[in-house]
Amino acid sequence: MRTTSLTLTLARFASAALLTMFLAGCTNVDGSYTCQGGLLDSVKLDSGKADVTMSLLGMKQEHQGTYTVDGNKVTIAIDGQSTVFTLSGKTLSGGEMAGTCTAK
Repeated sequence: MRTTSLTLTLARFASAALLTMFLAGCTNVDGSYTCQGGLLDSVKLDSGKADVTMSLLGMKQEHQGTYTVDGNKVTIAIDGQSTVFTLSGKTLSGGEMAGTCTAK
């Protein structure tokens, strides 16, 4: 009888762990973001591709790159340089340099 109880407990634990891993991987950040407080003006994320518009020395620049998601961390890579943003709700916080981007 004890073996059956232990087996059920382990099965429940394994199911909960798999569900947690699945849900963590399902974070959907795709969309358009408006940015403030840094160099970035806007960010568009779509299926692993990132389009970034920024102002540098009064000139607007557009760059294309990629992004990855790991939990609440979103890493945008452009031309070999990457910036890690922290996702909180509909907001990507990239620190003082990148600024804060909010989903439209």
